[in-house]
Amino acid sequence: MPDESNAIVDLLRLSGRLKRLPRQGWVLLGVPNPESVADHSFRVALITLLMAQGDPEVDGERALVLALCHDLPEALVGDITPFDEPLQRGEVEPDQLFRSRPLYSPDADRAKRQAEEAALREMTGALPEALRRLIVSAWEEYEAGTSAEARLVRQIDKLEALLQAREYSAELPDLQIESFSLGAHERVTHIRLLQLLRAIEET
Repeated sequence: MPDESNAIVDLLRLSGRLKRLPRQGWVLLGVPNPESVADHSFRVALITLLMAQGDPEVDGERALVLALCHDLPEALVGDITPFDEPLQRGEVEPDQLFRSRPLYSPDADRAKRQAEEAALREMTGALPEALRRLIVSAWEEYEAGTSAEARLVRQIDKLEALLQAREYSAELPDLQIESFSLGAHERVTHIRLLQLLRAIEET
């Protein structure tokens, strides 16, 4: 039991880094004091809680597990964005980049997944097998995007980013947020999330 408790505390300490890790997209856009990854994950989980209620196709408890775990590896690897690679190559200016739909290159997507898989193994390796499997399987399910729960949370992830973009844009009118709108409109298909999307854009 002491070993289990120590392993859980170690995971909690590592995950605590997410509270101090700014969301990289906002950093690239120059947003002052941007939200953390943990801020984002909290609201993804809250939206998931609200949207899963009454949906017969979704296991709400499982969806919440996915929402809570979907960004966990970023505690070790950081918040990798689709914009990092072209920016590092100097191909485009940040204000132009955020006018387009975010898209990872195949190589960047593969490297991101491999880094996050390794990080999650490191973070959960000392946990009891049942807990380790709970977290790892949730992250893998989210990444695969094939279950009803994963599809819901992946869409909510885009919706939450748009909501945050709209909030920042209200304070910073020159902020380029087209990429967040394009990402949400491309991904969101769930009927209740579409209603939420319209409400976000109308207010």
